[in-house]
Amino acid sequence: MPELPEVETVIRILNKKVKGLTIRKATITYPNLIKTDISIPEFEKELEGRKIDNISRIAKHIIFELQELVLISHLRMEGKWFVYEAGTQYEQKHVEAVFELSDNKLLVYTDTRKFGTLHLQEKSKFRTQKPIQNVGPEPFDSSLNGQYLMDIMSGSNKHIKTVLLDQTKISGIGNIYADEILFEAKIHPEKRASSLKLRNYEDILNASKRILKRSIELGGSTIDSYQPEQGIDGKYQNELKVHLRKDKPCFECGRIIQKIKVNGRGTYFCGECQN
Repeated sequence: MPELPEVETVIRILNKKVKGLTIRKATITYPNLIKTDISIPEFEKELEGRKIDNISRIAKHIIFELQELVLISHLRMEGKWFVYEAGTQYEQKHVEAVFELSDNKLLVYTDTRKFGTLHLQEKSKFRTQKPIQNVGPEPFDSSLNGQYLMDIMSGSNKHIKTVLLDQTKISGIGNIYADEILFEAKIHPEKRASSLKLRNYEDILNASKRILKRSIELGGSTIDSYQPEQGIDGKYQNELKVHLRKDKPCFECGRIIQKIKVNGRGTYFCGECQN
């Protein structure tokens, strides 16, 4: 699943390629993609003629700004946005939406797992509506500090990894980066959030910012099928310290990396460094 660095990489690419262009025609080929309570023809009609003023994000949500409206895209497990020149031959099998743009461009959404979503909402109200209204702040938020994390997390008796994945508390962190963050912070993923001290939460926040920033610099992590654009992979997977490294030696202590399940999620850690 694309996490914060992958989504940030996608919006940077989309801004370079389609910002300022106008949607000439919108075609939705998979109706369940749309989560706004209007018909597909109405949805398509509402988009036509709208200029893409900007593309931003809130956590893992991509926000296409279209004058007084926003189109909110969540990629979920396998969603991808690709840009093609008009007339280009491309794989049609998993296409769910095609936007014909000015400047002879096509903006195409594909999703092999069909879990992705699109919401069309008023720009003045979308922050107070689902899916955005309950999204917590992300690690880069200037208002965040260790005390904030302790205040919102330490009341829970859940495992700290499970709490880190709760997008209402802190957003943008998924399974890959939760493992990496807890390794850098030297915290066992099964420790209870209620047992951690202020310094632990400060370490989690500092690790979050450093790891996510570095992953953005490298275009995210290509694991399974993530690609920020057609034919291009991210590179942060080459710097992963524990995630996907089961039975390999820890880079820091040499002990073998273990894999367990934490609340159903595959979780990698070093039993020596994280205790």
